Amino acid sequence: MPSARPPLIVVVSLFAFVATPAAAELKVYAAGDIAECAGEPAASPAAATARLIPDGATVLVLGDTAYPIADPATLHACYGPTWGRFLATTYAVPGNHDYVGGSPKAFLDYFGSRNRGRTWFRAALGDWWLIGLDSQIRGKALDRELGWLEHQLAAIAGDGRCIVALWHHALFSTGLHSGDGDPMKPAWRALDAAGADLVLSGHDHFYESFEPRDADGQPRATGIREFVVGTGGAHLTDLSLSRRHRDFARVYGVLELELAADRYRWSFHTVDGDVRDRGEAPCRRTQSMNRTAAATRAVTTSMLAASTAAGASTANAPRPAGTITPR
Repeated sequence: MPSARPPLIVVVSLFAFVATPAAAELKVYAAGDIAECAGEPAASPAAATARLIPDGATVLVLGDTAYPIADPATLHACYGPTWGRFLATTYAVPGNHDYVGGSPKAFLDYFGSRNRGRTWFRAALGDWWLIGLDSQIRGKALDRELGWLEHQLAAIAGDGRCIVALWHHALFSTGLHSGDGDPMKPAWRALDAAGADLVLSGHDHFYESFEPRDADGQPRATGIREFVVGTGGAHLTDLSLSRRHRDFARVYGVLELELAADRYRWSFHTVDGDVRDRGEAPCRRTQSMNRTAAATRAVTTSMLAASTAAGASTANAPRPAGTITPR
């Protein structure tokens, strides 16, 4: 009888990418530099910008919540009647006017249910990660925040979620406060290395958007896009000193972001009913995962093809003649 053909064993190494169900696209609304106590709150610019935000919407507050200083009385008298109605769905970072006597205590007492006693945080926002940072601190406190940020980014490395970060002092701005955000350069670099998509800030009292920039602040298609949204209701006095921005508007309004699992859209809505700026872009981290998955599929397909060809070659090879033992 012919000898039994040895079985063909094919070992293929596969990387399994398990897709988790995507959350529904989420709309969030952002602005900073908000409530100024000058006259009746219901007739204030802060009340007008608040009317642009739907009830129950997620709100990102980019610092300087009340003027001239955000002590408890001013927060309750000016911020409360306007943007205070979103308090249960608000994520806030402090600005310089939120430090009363050098302390953020009043800010944390008012907004701290999400911040857990400190002025920086990470939270899930639909399919995105939201990272809030404090750009007012310096020295050892800033070092602790940056160390925390690096730890958080390491914890979420490779999970494919898009990232939006917020702090008050804009790193890139063409206004009178240009340069005030320089201490946040290490944070920008860390976020860029992690594949973050957006950084939202205020401090300059206008709206400004930029094309994506790399870790060194140079234009790059795959960098981070920054928005300056200091248009929540405080006096609009700052002027743009250059044309380095993508778009510029000196008008009250809010930034609307539509956050999907793999991309985002933005539009700046003014109290006049206009949409001053809009656009959309894919998320960097999901693009990277898609490229990795595509490369893995290509390798796997190639290995399977090679194994199939090897099996076919073995099956079609001529069998050796059987040995006949004479009687």
